[in-house]
Amino acid sequence: MIIFLSILLVIVFAFTLYFILARGIGALFSQPVVLGVLFFTIIHLLLPLLQINEDYYRYQTEYALLTIILSIVLVVLGQFLFMLFITRFNLDYYKLFKDLQVSDREIKRMLFVGFLVFLVGFYFSYQNLSIILSVGVTEYLRDRISFGQGKGIQLLFAHWTYVSAFIFIFCYYMAGTKKLRIRALILSILSFGMSMLYYFLNSNRNSIFIMLLLLGGAWFINNRSLNTKANKKQMKRILLMFVLVGVAFILFFNIGKERYALYASRHKEFKYPLVKSLNGAFGNHENILWMLENDYEKSYGQTYLAGYANVIPRKLWPGKPLGAGPKLKNFIDPGSYVLGRDRNSSLTTGFFTELQMNFGVVGIVIFPIFIAIVMGLILQHLNRSNYLIVKMASFFTMILFFTQFYFAEFLGFFSRYFITIIPFIIIYLAVSVRFKLTKG
Repeated sequence: MIIFLSILLVIVFAFTLYFILARGIGALFSQPVVLGVLFFTIIHLLLPLLQINEDYYRYQTEYALLTIILSIVLVVLGQFLFMLFITRFNLDYYKLFKDLQVSDREIKRMLFVGFLVFLVGFYFSYQNLSIILSVGVTEYLRDRISFGQGKGIQLLFAHWTYVSAFIFIFCYYMAGTKKLRIRALILSILSFGMSMLYYFLNSNRNSIFIMLLLLGGAWFINNRSLNTKANKKQMKRILLMFVLVGVAFILFFNIGKERYALYASRHKEFKYPLVKSLNGAFGNHENILWMLENDYEKSYGQTYLAGYANVIPRKLWPGKPLGAGPKLKNFIDPGSYVLGRDRNSSLTTGFFTELQMNFGVVGIVIFPIFIAIVMGLILQHLNRSNYLIVKMASFFTMILFFTQFYFAEFLGFFSRYFITIIPFIIIYLAVSVRFKLTKG
């Protein structure tokens, strides 16, 4: 089994290397399929390989070899069909932004409204930090789920700080004058610093990771030297990128280690190996293994409905369905998640896990085709807009759906996406209406 997974990893490495050599390291972000394949590989090939090698599982002591093989075949087939259909839309984000001309007036408007977005995010971040500091960081991290109950909107709007950072850094690259670039850079540093402080104190590795992906993606696709055929200069930058990734990994590892230490503080022995750290962030494939070997009640779309209905207060809809994380946790360990109770625990699910939870193994293979077509049509439509902010919304959407979507619970993912896309809509309305009035 280790040899089988290793061969698949080599194939994926060759696929990625082909794109990098042909189009430059920027292909990681300019080509959605490359980014998607990388995250699929981490979650469904690399982590299972490490778990087999270390004999480390969370839900059971072991799984049958046939179960592991079947799970890999199913997700590889599902991912292949997803790639096959999404590539039909010919999405290339480097070409989309390469020769784009944006007026200084549009950039000024985006910076102004973007700053208002930052202020909203700053306000809610401050409110959340006040709660964390009042109860103590240690106590807060012991039971983040309970402290977050009833404060969903407050927690979600705090993400506007990193959304504003993404908007500001894009304005920096697109601005035509030095004065505007300096203004955009200062605002980028301010919003990035606030975001890092907030996420570090609440130990939110996922949000730091997504923010770095978004800002890094903006740099990659707006840098011409990274989007040409690979050369010596690019190789140096690739080496630098690996160093930065290594530093980021050490940061994430230690954040996770400190957080886990709080849960394990009652035990005399404390161990936090590498596979445990990676499993905490991306170890979703075992969900599929467990469901293949155990009985569970299919949700038939309820976990997706829970995502769309999350904006409706449970007081107005007491029977509102739970998200996939709590449901899966209760399948594996009945009674682990009870509404209104303290010390609840949940699980992260991800793209293929939720397809299996809702529609069984058939869902893993068939539904990626539908999702690829819908995503392709949406991104293609956004890319045709004449406004920079709409094209940025497309790039923002692409990064989230081709990275976080693979390892996040749909309810949390969609709620977060819905709230974080609002600033783009506000800026679009501010820019487009202003220009129409000016032309009128």
